[in-house]
Amino acid sequence: MTEALSADVGSAADVDFGRAPEEVVHPESAEEVAAALERASARGLGVLPVASGRRVRVRALDRPYIVLRTDRLIGIEIHEPADLTLTARAGTPLAELGERLGAHRQWLPFDPPHVGERSFGGLVASGESGPVWMGYGELRNHVLGMTVVTGDGRILRLGGRVVKNVAGFDLLKPMVGSRGRLAVITSVCVRTFPVPAQDRLLVLRAANACELTDVARAVGTAPVLPAASVIVSPARALDSGAALLVRLHGALPTVEADQRTLERHCAVTFERPANAPALFAEARDAASAGPYFVVSVLPSRLPEAIAAIADTLGDMGGGAELAADTYMAHIRVAVATTTAAVASSLRTRVERMGGSLSVHGASKATPPDGPTGASAPTGVEADLVTGLVRAFDPSGVFWPCRF
Repeated sequence: MTEALSADVGSAADVDFGRAPEEVVHPESAEEVAAALERASARGLGVLPVASGRRVRVRALDRPYIVLRTDRLIGIEIHEPADLTLTARAGTPLAELGERLGAHRQWLPFDPPHVGERSFGGLVASGESGPVWMGYGELRNHVLGMTVVTGDGRILRLGGRVVKNVAGFDLLKPMVGSRGRLAVITSVCVRTFPVPAQDRLLVLRAANACELTDVARAVGTAPVLPAASVIVSPARALDSGAALLVRLHGALPTVEADQRTLERHCAVTFERPANAPALFAEARDAASAGPYFVVSVLPSRLPEAIAAIADTLGDMGGGAELAADTYMAHIRVAVATTTAAVASSLRTRVERMGGSLSVHGASKATPPDGPTGASAPTGVEADLVTGLVRAFDPSGVFWPCRF
């Protein structure tokens, strides 16, 4: 393990953890991950798993810890194009997977912010699907298997390489989105998809996001299923105050028919811009630089939620940015600066709608359960989380150090 140690926490990425770690470990196998965790447990150290390191967010670190990086767990293990499955090690860059799949006219339909900078394991640990979940389903539904190492050094191989491989409680589901709280992911098998024959972008411009919410709700009730539907404000690539971006996938006749159906149902005429790739990237990455709010409400409350955001933040002035997945009613709002009072006011309004609000990219000293953090689980949910943590990390090696 000596060659897997490093004194440089910032290797391969500029990462600020707020407190220097005791050491940085770069394991090259699941067995080396297990050995590192056993050593940390024996020394009473916490462990902070880090993938690419580019999107690490931690709160104040109040105990000695090590950083466990997956940047040497790289490489595609199995790609079976005919079966539409791919298995790769956790540290493999998603850009590398994209190149391999693209050569076979396949892709992974997951597009969270800055997806090109992410690692495979980091994507799965974050659980973020991105707007195209609307047409393809969430990431957690397409993870077929994975290898993980628990806090006490057990190597578990969960699931497999086929769609139906689980009976009873599916341990894969809690791993997707666990953010390094339950185990270290060392490899993942996912379902892949054929590249769509047509990838058409439809655009509707407006002065502000509030003017687009009625059309966005109509898109959600239309008798067609787009691949994605996003409101972006401002829409800089279109030189517009805001825009609704609707993405259609399929064969050319299907896409043509879907566009006509959408326009009739929504009573609008969409543009087809020439700079679709830039707009795809803008919709994907908008409002993802901290600090930013994440608001989730029922889709029927989307207009009310966006109106509340605009009102609380002064009609989205002061350089604020918004990106709303209109089908899920999941809204990111980036602001130049924020305060606990503003976050608390907006949270109160959102929770009155039955929704939730969290703040990302804020100061490391901000308490995660305070007014600018995520709401802590309660009741049955809290009991379930506690039970999972106890089962996978009985010694508390992966302490809750993240927002």
